[in-house]
Amino acid sequence: MASRLLKAMQEVGKHSTGNLNSLKVKTLAHGALIEGADVDNFTMVELGFNAEGERTAKQLSDATKKGYLVATPEERYLGEAVTDFYNAVGDRARIVVLEEAYTRFDTSAFKLDAAVTEVKKGQLAHFDVASKKFVIHAGAHADYEGAKAKFLVVNNEEDMQYTQGQPLVRLEVIEA
Repeated sequence: MASRLLKAMQEVGKHSTGNLNSLKVKTLAHGALIEGADVDNFTMVELGFNAEGERTAKQLSDATKKGYLVATPEERYLGEAVTDFYNAVGDRARIVVLEEAYTRFDTSAFKLDAAVTEVKKGQLAHFDVASKKFVIHAGAHADYEGAKAKFLVVNNEEDMQYTQGQPLVRLEVIEA
C-alpha cells in the first residue's frame, strides 16, 4: 500500500545548490519576498516592491538588469538533501549583493556553452535568463557583452571538497 508521506520521502529533489565562499558578504536587510514563481538557490534575481511596500525578488528576467544572488540557508528535516530546497513564492529569501573581485560562490546552476567541453579555471560566465543557469564559456558567447553581471570561473568540481552530490563550479564576480 502507498502513502503520501512515503512517496514524498522517496522523491529526490533536483534544485540548485551552492555555497558562499567569501569571508563576508553583503546581504539585503531583511531579505526579500519571492514573487512570480519559485526560485532555486544560487541563481540570480531582480528586486522590486509589492503593493504593501515590502521588498520582493523574482527570477532575473533580463541579463542587462542589475542582478542579485539568492542564497537562503536551508532548514533541513528528516535527512532531507540540499537538492530538495528552493525558495517558494511568498518565502523570505536571503539576497546577496554582488561585489566585484570579492564575492565568490559555488553553484550547481550552470551549463556549458556548446563550444566548451569541460569547466576550467579562467573561463567566463554570465546568467542565462531562459535556462536559469550560469553559462560557462571561453568569452565568445553572444550574450556575454550585454550581460550586466559577469563572472570568472575560479575552481571546478575537481578542486572542491564539498560538492553536495551535484557538479559545482566556483564563480567570482568580475562585474556586478
